[in-house]
Amino acid sequence: MNKNKLLMIINEFPPTGQSGVQRPLKFVKYAVRAGWEVHIIAPEKPVRKVVDYSLLQEIPKEAHIYRVAGLGIKTPDESKMVNARFKETAPPSKIERAFWGLAKLVNDLIFPYDKQIGWMPFAYFVACKVIKQQQIRNVYITAFPYSAFLVGIALKKKFGQKIFWVADYRDSWQFGPLKEKLVLPFRLNKIRKTDDKILATCDAAVFVTPETRLQYINKHSWLQEKSFYISNGYDEDDFKGIVPKKFDKPTLVLMGKLTKVYGSPLNLLKALEDCLPHNYQVIHIGNIDKAILQSIAASGYTSYKYLGYQKHSEAIAYSLGADVNLIILSDSPSAKYWYPGKLFELLRCGKPILALGPRESNLEKILNETKRGKYAYINDKEQIKTQIMDILQKPAQFDNSPETIKQYSREELCRQLLAIYEQCQSSSS
Repeated sequence: MNKNKLLMIINEFPPTGQSGVQRPLKFVKYAVRAGWEVHIIAPEKPVRKVVDYSLLQEIPKEAHIYRVAGLGIKTPDESKMVNARFKETAPPSKIERAFWGLAKLVNDLIFPYDKQIGWMPFAYFVACKVIKQQQIRNVYITAFPYSAFLVGIALKKKFGQKIFWVADYRDSWQFGPLKEKLVLPFRLNKIRKTDDKILATCDAAVFVTPETRLQYINKHSWLQEKSFYISNGYDEDDFKGIVPKKFDKPTLVLMGKLTKVYGSPLNLLKALEDCLPHNYQVIHIGNIDKAILQSIAASGYTSYKYLGYQKHSEAIAYSLGADVNLIILSDSPSAKYWYPGKLFELLRCGKPILALGPRESNLEKILNETKRGKYAYINDKEQIKTQIMDILQKPAQFDNSPETIKQYSREELCRQLLAIYEQCQSSSS
């Protein structure tokens, strides 16, 4: 089988939008630039409501894409989210709510993974065909959704040592915040057993934080030898030709999803009202729970401006023009182990960052190491106020040089991924 061929099975791929798409998309881009022949299995239609067709332009022409149909369970979860780029759908009727409630129950009982489980068999059959026809040994599968890893288990059972499969965890399945608030106990037990099987079956596992890797190693010592840390990052190409937005007042830009799980901006807005004059604004780009948006409106915070999801280049322009970039995590115990993928683009923007989250967060550690911003406990309004004022009064204290964060460039991170496959090839030859 060809050593320089790579099969990538990616359930969330352009034109699907949101930040999770960036990591596999950039791996594709820079693997092709490194001279690898890349084959991609991806859904025929976007799996999420958020769509960004501009991302299709980033897929290299040399990449071979196989679009696969599937039978994913599509619940109306997105109807609970507000997105300014799309017309809001009418609230579901009683019959619709009953139907989707039943569908979710069946999914939880029979398929305790995710609602894209129906895509798995189609992806598997196409993958088998591509591996045989193209003589591919190297296989990359990324999750979320975690059901994609079931394709890897099936492929490994069929091809054995003929393939080398890397399982790329964009988020932890067992230790993430969703586990704490959204998963029923019996379902979590099933998830843990399945996740353990995935880790035992794959040839290498990649995690986006060293802390998450350590959590898994503490559970399974044998993962020490076949697990790796490859962070999320930024793509220097994304910043070429981008003109920063200009604002007529001091502006704080907030990127990302806001939910009960991922965090709320209410404490931040309270702190800003107390310590800043009223000629400032907070611009939020991303999705938000309707309940959180309604609570903001009810509180009368007129400084908060919600723009919804924006195409990737537009979001970068806002971040480049901000006086301060914001990151908000929840106070969930598991949140201290992770950070949003958007963090590294914000580091590259060179503007001061104010991040809120749990105590002793990995996010705080990165900000301190890079000298790019300040961190505050999300439930400590006084600490938030102190950090805001420190940022605004002493902006020169922060490092804004791209040179100091080159280890987070997408090109370097792809080099690390390809090195895993090259290491395997050399050890087996």
